[in-house]
Amino acid sequence: MNTPKLISWHLIGAVLIALLAPICQAQRAPVDAAHTLGIESCRDCHEAIVESWERSKHATSFNTLANSEAAHQIAKFIGMKADSIATNASCVRCHYMQEKLASAVQTTAAVSCESCHGGAEQWIDIHNSKSLTRSERISKVSALGMNHPAWVFATAKACFECHVIDDEQLVNKAGHPALSDGFELLSWYAGEVKHNFLVTKEGKPVKSNGHDPQPIPTARKRMIFLTGKLLHLAHSLCAVGCSEDAPVDKAGKLVRLPNGKPTYAVQHAQTVQRLIKEMRELQPKLGIPEYAQALALVESNPLTTGHGKDLASAAMEIKRLAEQFSKSNDGSKFTALDQLLESLKPHESNSKENVAKR
Repeated sequence: MNTPKLISWHLIGAVLIALLAPICQAQRAPVDAAHTLGIESCRDCHEAIVESWERSKHATSFNTLANSEAAHQIAKFIGMKADSIATNASCVRCHYMQEKLASAVQTTAAVSCESCHGGAEQWIDIHNSKSLTRSERISKVSALGMNHPAWVFATAKACFECHVIDDEQLVNKAGHPALSDGFELLSWYAGEVKHNFLVTKEGKPVKSNGHDPQPIPTARKRMIFLTGKLLHLAHSLCAVGCSEDAPVDKAGKLVRLPNGKPTYAVQHAQTVQRLIKEMRELQPKLGIPEYAQALALVESNPLTTGHGKDLASAAMEIKRLAEQFSKSNDGSKFTALDQLLESLKPHESNSKENVAKR
């Protein structure tokens, strides 16, 4: 069986020393429990969305995650019991939400509204304000730290901060996935994590909450898809830059983990290559300046030992390009994408097919 080829970059040896890890860290710290209000603070205005969330894996994992075989294996590596992961900071930052109740920090939900949109305490009053226009509310709450879905970049970055893992040893030693299996931003966003319940009522200039999910507008789909490529590239490039373990053995073959997958560094390097290929194919049709700049950055920084700092800088710049792209475009001019987007299937982790695989 042939060893997968990593283009012409030849990942040899350790990529970066541990001192550079803080530069590359991709995932956020846990949301501050002192600033969270909990799911019930959202229900009054967003009841349909909350009910949809309650059926999602983001919600149901609160009762199932600690009982999974993977959680027991990972907890054993960390040196704790699986039922303690709901209070472990490294696990909480992506798998749980905490609140401060009766002066004590308590884990009250799995991945919930504030996991993605930020702690609501500082912005919820403005978000609910009747005296401000929708655009004024969005501007003010964004300045106060809310990841408002009106801005695709804010929505997308919250997803990648958890679905691309930045802890190499958690993957290589404990068997945690390096990336959520099959993660593609638009497919997952359009799947069980349904957010688009806002509808425009006839005669009213603002959107109102509906009872059923609405189709994602085509222009927004384009922006989610394209912004997702840039952010995914930035996070995976960052992950490669942070890697310490040698991705190949003395014979030059890819080192594989007990689960048969290549090491953390190789998995992310292969993801980088796949994204580069996809972006190169899209670029002639779309002519996106930020894509051209991102591709040039990656191609000028070979994935070899000693380039970790450069890779970290490139990743940060590509993230900035994703933000710039999201601010500068509304998706209207990317009609060449539509046939491709029609072929993307919404990701439903609770579908019969996925349940059977668990």
